[in-house]
Amino acid sequence: MGYINRFLLFLYALAIAVLSLGAVSLCLQLVPEYVIVNELRFILSRWETIAVAVVVFLWSIHLLGCSISSSSHVHQDKEVILVQGSSGEVRVAVEAVKNMAEKTARMISGVREAKVEVTSEKQADGSGRVRLDVKASLGQEQNVARVSDAIRAAIGQHMTQVIGIPSFEIRISVTDISNAAVAKKQRVV
Repeated sequence: MGYINRFLLFLYALAIAVLSLGAVSLCLQLVPEYVIVNELRFILSRWETIAVAVVVFLWSIHLLGCSISSSSHVHQDKEVILVQGSSGEVRVAVEAVKNMAEKTARMISGVREAKVEVTSEKQADGSGRVRLDVKASLGQEQNVARVSDAIRAAIGQHMTQVIGIPSFEIRISVTDISNAAVAKKQRVV
């Protein structure tokens, strides 16, 4: 359940609590009966009462739908990838997979810059699907097809050997081809 639905549920529970306190005060006759009847007649003669009743009814239907919906998607499923180990499940952060893929792609000769987006989706059969969208900036000194094959092979090897995900999809997009030389970083000692 999302934050908005939780807030709506909080307000709904608060309104029910106030109504229950009102029912208790009616049963204990804390307020004279003629005052209650007079206020009730006034409230029922207003058009705003119908509008509030319709909103509360729609609100109730929405919250009822949220509570019985069959989607058991947890927000964490989008942030982690479940990997089956020999002793149980391991949760790998999507950010860790992204960082590993970016570093691997940058190590390939001819790659100037690489940005990776990782998408983890849960299928209807319970299995997970991982897709990596690699956006790479390449240099002119290498063949684009060879570099993209090398990126795909290197990331694929790391995905299966390091992380342990046997089934995944890698999409590579070349965003720029540059002839600028790669600046060598010098260490300051």
